[in-house]
Amino acid sequence: MALTTTPPAELPASSLRQPPNQQRHRLLAALFTATGFAALTLQVVWQRLISLHSGVDLASTTTVVAAFLAGLGLGSLAAGRLADRLGPRSSLLVFAGANVAIAAIASVSTWLFYDLYEAAAPSLGSPWASFAFNAAMVVVPTALMGLSLPLLTKGVVQSLDNAGAVVGRLYALNTVGAAAGAAVTGWLLLGNLGFVTVTRLAGLIYLLVGAAVLFIVGSFRPEAVSAQPPVDTGLATGAGSGSGPEPGAGPHRGGAIWPWVLAYAGTGAIALGLEQVFFRLVDAVMRSNSYSFAHVLSLYLALFGIGAAVGSRLVRRGLDPRRGFLLMQGVVAASALAGLVVLTRVLPAVGLGGPMADYFGTDGFNVGFTQLSSARGFAAFLFAYLGVPLLLMAVPVLAAGASYPCIQATVSDRFEQLGRRTGTLLFANVVGNVVGTLLSGFVLIDWLGTAGTLRLLGAVLGAGVALAALSGADRRHLGAGSRFGGVRVGARVGATALLGVGLVVAVPSNHQLWAQLHGVGTDQLWLEEQRSCTVTLKAKETGSDILHINASSQNGYPFDDFHVLIGLVPTLVHPTPRRALAIGLGIGATAYAMTSEPRVERIDTVELCGGQYPLLRRLAADHAPELRRFFADPRVVTKVGDGRKFLLVESNRYDVVTVDTLRPQSGYSGSLYSVEFYRLVADRLAAGGILAQWVPTTRVLNSVTAVFPHVVTFGVATYGGSGFMLASQEPLPLDPVVIRQRFEAIAAEAYTPGQRAALQGFVANLVPTCVANGSLTVAPNELVNRDLFPRDEYFLNNDLDVAAMSACR
Repeated sequence: MALTTTPPAELPASSLRQPPNQQRHRLLAALFTATGFAALTLQVVWQRLISLHSGVDLASTTTVVAAFLAGLGLGSLAAGRLADRLGPRSSLLVFAGANVAIAAIASVSTWLFYDLYEAAAPSLGSPWASFAFNAAMVVVPTALMGLSLPLLTKGVVQSLDNAGAVVGRLYALNTVGAAAGAAVTGWLLLGNLGFVTVTRLAGLIYLLVGAAVLFIVGSFRPEAVSAQPPVDTGLATGAGSGSGPEPGAGPHRGGAIWPWVLAYAGTGAIALGLEQVFFRLVDAVMRSNSYSFAHVLSLYLALFGIGAAVGSRLVRRGLDPRRGFLLMQGVVAASALAGLVVLTRVLPAVGLGGPMADYFGTDGFNVGFTQLSSARGFAAFLFAYLGVPLLLMAVPVLAAGASYPCIQATVSDRFEQLGRRTGTLLFANVVGNVVGTLLSGFVLIDWLGTAGTLRLLGAVLGAGVALAALSGADRRHLGAGSRFGGVRVGARVGATALLGVGLVVAVPSNHQLWAQLHGVGTDQLWLEEQRSCTVTLKAKETGSDILHINASSQNGYPFDDFHVLIGLVPTLVHPTPRRALAIGLGIGATAYAMTSEPRVERIDTVELCGGQYPLLRRLAADHAPELRRFFADPRVVTKVGDGRKFLLVESNRYDVVTVDTLRPQSGYSGSLYSVEFYRLVADRLAAGGILAQWVPTTRVLNSVTAVFPHVVTFGVATYGGSGFMLASQEPLPLDPVVIRQRFEAIAAEAYTPGQRAALQGFVANLVPTCVANGSLTVAPNELVNRDLFPRDEYFLNNDLDVAAMSACR
């Protein structure tokens, strides 16, 4: 068959005889890998920055992810059309310019995502206004990132025969670089350098990449950059002439591409839904510390990149891309369901139920990694941080990655439209990603829970693959053209359908799943799951009920003295505590203690995990009279949302503000333990207002005394000597006689006789430790927590047990 090739407009026809410069193309691929590293570095930091003001619930993070993906999709769509107009060499020049532009934005991104938002926040009253602001900040740099692959594709792809393999390999390298960026940023950079330095480092990488690409393009002879060797597959490309491929030329050429583009959009939606399910499950198994998110993200991206590399090799070796795409998506559906079935049903059945229950009955490693010194502890670490994530994610994510080169090869049948089709394919997938993120984050998890969402997504994807095979889209490749081919296809699809139905049925119920992840039976667990958090009450043999957030234990009922005192003491100390705010509800002990003071006229409670309210109402109705009184109290106003964001936009001032206890190692805990947070609280306190909070570390104490000139602490012997603090801009009126009298005025039924006696004894012997008395403490940067450098949160990089700078005066 005759070949038809037309040289690009930039090149003389003689340039087609020049071989491609493979060494320089490899260098471009390495640079593209570096941009993946920098992109995920920026994404991790930007999401963390945005959360400081817009909140850390799933609703806000979902919108941030959706905006990030939307920018990438828009950039891919625009770049595809731009690349086909510019030609190979100019596409590389624009790719270099985009990297330089991203570097410039990264250098000022801290100001954009932190300072500018803080200034605008009071006027962003609705969640949609906040989302629009964040989206506007995110869309420009992410759109520039989205330009990269279509432009680079046009610059390096030499033949339609290897288009799918080459683009898949580039995608794989970029994704592996992104995985490394997420891992290095999460485990090392953030905790050692802080957010500002890390964003500048990522910007420097982009700047160096842009400069290197400009140098490479400048050192090329034009024909070496843009050479397009003849196509030797019998396919007439018609490049430059607009003619299409000859009918039947090649095993997977010709035909409309829109069904495959739509298919990739649909699988993109399911992929992001599955990703959210995986993240929730693995985060729960890892007990949600500050390193969890980056760790899971890096594993996910590494698996996806490896899968894309494997898929590229398979396509290059002759795998039919249409058949390969359907096959890989079928593997995604089956393995996503199978992973959870193996974890919850197979492993316990083969003798691992006891060790798994032992681990799930603890808080894992979110209180520190000292347990690693023992063989049992190290085995538990490997189980939680590698075993479970790989069991759930490895096969489905590898298969999802391998499907990309297949779908890319399927649509790459016109060289003159290569950039456009690459960009359109990526755009469609990203649109699906956004839809899947929003649908799973805002609807499915609320309605169906984690297990139900996984079951639905796996079933929909599996059914879609089966229908595609039966529809005739792939019958020729499955052998349906022979005498008994239709029977064979039907048998295969039928067997696959039976397997899929079996897996769907075998997936445990949501209640069964979360009971197992807590190491108890279903009759020992109360569950409320919604998009922000999974909230549970686990009954213990001692008769207490322990609250868990995302499988990590909090406080319990009956109320212990420590959490009660954090809410009770400031209301007793304040002369006129009319209006109070509780940031975080917990089990309800601190907020309830404020209601026991009759002089308090209103208590606003802001809780991030909205599921706590119905769960505690259920506990109240069952056997918690204190909570019954709390929810029946007309002074109590309950709100669902992020407490820090509430302070940022709230105009009212409070006489007392309490903050529920939160481990400093927990993800996003730096939002409540920083100097800037305490300044925000101080701005919302009325004259003489008091802040009350647990003192988990000396950095927290230093950070408080950097803002409040008057701070006292109290140790509670019955709670392991843990301390809490009172802080104010004015001297604290600690009159023992008056405080005891106010306590005596509290209604007798507010506390059980035993707890009332214990609280009375504490109040009667209220002996504070003076921390600051009239002047602010100035501590070195490494001894305080900042919004942009929350050292305690990254406890593996910073010692939690540092010397306190605050001293009695």
